Amino acid sequence: MAHTDPYRLTPSGGASGGADEARGVAGDPGVVRFLLWPALVISVIGNTVVSWTGAGLGAHLAFGAVTALTVTALVVRRLRSGR
Repeated sequence: MAHTDPYRLTPSGGASGGADEARGVAGDPGVVRFLLWPALVISVIGNTVVSWTGAGLGAHLAFGAVTALTVTALVVRRLRSGR
C-alpha cells in the first residue's frame, strides 16, 4: 500500500520528472558532503601551513573563512538531516 503524503507535490510512486531531476549532482546529499569534507581538510591544512610560514593576514583570513564556511555547512546539513 502506498503512503500518501498530503505535503508532497509529486506522486510518491512514480517518477517525479520535475524538481528532483532538475537538482542534478549538486542536489545529492552524498556528493555535497563528499565535497565539503576535503574542502575542510584542505583549508585547515592551508591555514596551518600559512601560520608556519608567517604569510600575511590575507592568507589567514582566506583559509579561515573557508574553514568557517565548510564547518557551518556541515553542521547545518547534520542538523537538518535529523540524525
